[in-house]
Amino acid sequence: MKKIKLLLLTVFSLLIIPISVNAASGTIKVTGTSQVVVGNRVTLTVTLSSSTAIGSWEMDLSYDKNYLELVSTNSEGNGTRMVNSSATGVKSKSYTFTFKTKKTGSTTVKVNTYDAYAFEDLSKLSLSSSGKTVKIITQEELEASYSKDNNLKSLSVEGFELSPEFSKDVTEYSVTVPENTKEVTINATENDSAASVTGTGTFEVTQGTNTFNIVVRAENGSEKTYTVKVEVVDANPINVTVGNADYTIVKIKEFLPPVNAYQETTVKINDFDIPAYTSELTGFTLVGLKDSEGNIALFIYDAKANTYTPYRELQFNQLTIFVKETDKTLDGYEYGTITIDDVEVPAYYVSSDSRYAIIYGINVETGEEGFFKYDKTDQSIQKYDDEMINALLEKNKLYSYIIIGFSVILVIMFIILITKTLGGKKKKKNIKVEKGEFKDENISQETKPEKDTNSDDENKIEEITDEDYKLDETIYDNVNNKKKTKKKKKKK
Repeated sequence: MKKIKLLLLTVFSLLIIPISVNAASGTIKVTGTSQVVVGNRVTLTVTLSSSTAIGSWEMDLSYDKNYLELVSTNSEGNGTRMVNSSATGVKSKSYTFTFKTKKTGSTTVKVNTYDAYAFEDLSKLSLSSSGKTVKIITQEELEASYSKDNNLKSLSVEGFELSPEFSKDVTEYSVTVPENTKEVTINATENDSAASVTGTGTFEVTQGTNTFNIVVRAENGSEKTYTVKVEVVDANPINVTVGNADYTIVKIKEFLPPVNAYQETTVKINDFDIPAYTSELTGFTLVGLKDSEGNIALFIYDAKANTYTPYRELQFNQLTIFVKETDKTLDGYEYGTITIDDVEVPAYYVSSDSRYAIIYGINVETGEEGFFKYDKTDQSIQKYDDEMINALLEKNKLYSYIIIGFSVILVIMFIILITKTLGGKKKKKNIKVEKGEFKDENISQETKPEKDTNSDDENKIEEITDEDYKLDETIYDNVNNKKKTKKKKKKK
């Protein structure tokens, strides 16, 4: 009987007490940049998510318009309101909002009002919302906040020991490696994760000193350089001096720079077999020399004179030229230098801004020596043919001689013309009788002397004389514009 009563009581309690069901939940988060310079833009993302499929939602974004100005968004109404539904249900939905910052300070962007419903049963989701605080600062404040740490946390040469032992405050180190070492690996890590490191990795090394720089750049832009010198042991180095620089002869073939149209060979220097290049066309023997910084370059080795000359080779699409000095000259060209592939070479040109330059050298592929024309614009080169240029120069000389000849003839003709013009002017005489007074040129017919028809000189004028007295004759000099008087002798 007691069991029946207990069963009835249980059924009754189930009928009168409602069954509680846990509602589905979700979150609303605003994410994005926490700090921005005033005047710049900041983009924030609003994300609605739930473990249960969401059928519909409605949210509204809130922000302080004194600090932020909405520039763009992908919300349905191009504003702060986000409302939509899904025909299949979604577990996450995101919206982006881009703002322009207006003044310095801190401001919070959040979703204040919101509702979301489950896709399956349209039940209302239980949502929690969190906003995003944005700090708006000046450019000066931003730069002041950058880390200044440009130190290394560690530095090593793989397989070898640094000397001295690494310390972030020590910037110069050395490592000694065996003679047959061809490469080393340098490892380094920055002390601050905001900093960056360059100069690490695997590098080739040659006999002698090889210098490597590891640069640490802090977040604020300041840099610090750590130097590692790797010394590849050379028990018997061969040192030479070229000009004012000291070099060491390279003894390992793999360390020589590549070169075109040459064959590999060896030469004896100080009883060592030195790797080299040779060419029957150029007649050169090339060996490698390394400078104090570890840079290797090719030099022309003259065994008889025991001299080393820098080998300057210029490679173009069709030709490989070894540039050399020459005593030859080119008429109409200036002598100077130009830079090709970072190499300064002697050259001839019409003017410094000319497109073309003429250089002298040897085609290492054919052995042909002479002048070559270099195009600065196309960076191409071809054999210089001066036959046409010389013909034009000869023509120019001929034209110059002709012009000079015509000029001389014109000057002579001009002088002759001037002389004849001046010589053709006649000097007129004005004769005055009676007391030496000047009488006008227009002498009356009564006083004009008669012409002597029997005389050859038709211009001769019979003089008026006085048998008893000398008469004064006044003559007017038209050329010099003056009078002159002379005494005439009495005729016998």
